[in-house]
Amino acid sequence: LSISNSYFGSQTMKFIVALSLFLALVNADCYMMNPRGSNDRLNEANTDRNNANRMFDSQNNAKGGFCYGPAMGYYEGSLLTIEWTAQHGCGINAKLVCNIVLQYMCSNSDAAPVDLLRDGSSTNTITNNAQGATAETNGQLTYGMHEPYSFYQACSTR
Repeated sequence: LSISNSYFGSQTMKFIVALSLFLALVNADCYMMNPRGSNDRLNEANTDRNNANRMFDSQNNAKGGFCYGPAMGYYEGSLLTIEWTAQHGCGINAKLVCNIVLQYMCSNSDAAPVDLLRDGSSTNTITNNAQGATAETNGQLTYGMHEPYSFYQACSTR
């Protein structure tokens, strides 16, 4: 993956979070190693994630992935190596079928709260309503989101 814009700030972090969250959705206990990835984790003080359903149904081991870290930045012309661990299902065994799809989403930092991709400030699961997408705690959006609320609604109703 080639990075073609100049220095990224929050946009790069949002891309990394979205990519990490997507890769953690697969049914193979997939853990991001680089860039720092997710296991439905935020900033837990312990080695286990607190909520297996914080932003998605992770169904994987509590210790996989990495907690939230400092902002990351990349420069024009730099390459982003993507590394992950797939705990089950990929390899040279002919009985295994493995497809890994890289998908990501970005949002502008000034997007409306119902569209803004973010980490959130709570490890609780977001409520399934528009109020959850805009809820604030101490001036910060409470719940993490890796897709706009309207996308989630469209998917859950089809």
